[in-house]
Amino acid sequence: MMRSGLAAVAGCVLFLAGCSGGSDSSNAQGALVGDFVKILIAQRAEPAPLPQLTPELIAGLTVSSLEVFIENTGATAFLVPLSNRRDGGPGALRTWRTGDNSQVTLRQGVLVNTRGIGGDLGSTQANAAVRAIQSRSPISGPHTLFFTNGDNGTTRVDLSCEMRAIGNETIEIVQRKFNVLHLQENCSGTRENITYDYWVDRRDSTVWQTRQWAGPGIGYVRTRLLKK
Repeated sequence: MMRSGLAAVAGCVLFLAGCSGGSDSSNAQGALVGDFVKILIAQRAEPAPLPQLTPELIAGLTVSSLEVFIENTGATAFLVPLSNRRDGGPGALRTWRTGDNSQVTLRQGVLVNTRGIGGDLGSTQANAAVRAIQSRSPISGPHTLFFTNGDNGTTRVDLSCEMRAIGNETIEIVQRKFNVLHLQENCSGTRENITYDYWVDRRDSTVWQTRQWAGPGIGYVRTRLLKK
């Protein structure tokens, strides 16, 4: 499962370092993360903060990378792509995974499901949100979630949502600035109001950053796209 601290980072860093075989780019990437690995080995018996991300580290990665942060637990993980596919819905589905194979699937940046986290989100139907991101304009509609419960069953949550454009913003991710449109989806249908935030590139609909609800078992999840 996604964990905070050294164990999670060790698996993710080692996975990233080895995912491209023995090419020159892989060797360069391995050199960039080498110091991180040494720190992890030296301090593996004690909790320690996550390694600091730098533009140089990200530039040296040979694969796309996604940072996921779970607000309820403080767990952070770095994920790389596992698969890309399309189905009958709008937008492409991309599944990301950690070194220990915890998984998160996004549809055009919208959280679809999780695996290996605990209280996982089984699936999501949020076509209006996807189309809003694709068009970079507020399109409202239902947001339906199916998540696992303690009885090994599935619980359905139907949200009625209104999308609005907060406006153009500039965000910073690891010392890199992006001009984005901030879309916010305000939803009702549970005891508390649920809010989804998407920061979408104004040029090509790339979703650089999000804050999304993954059900009562996980709570809010934040994502940052570190490398496309």
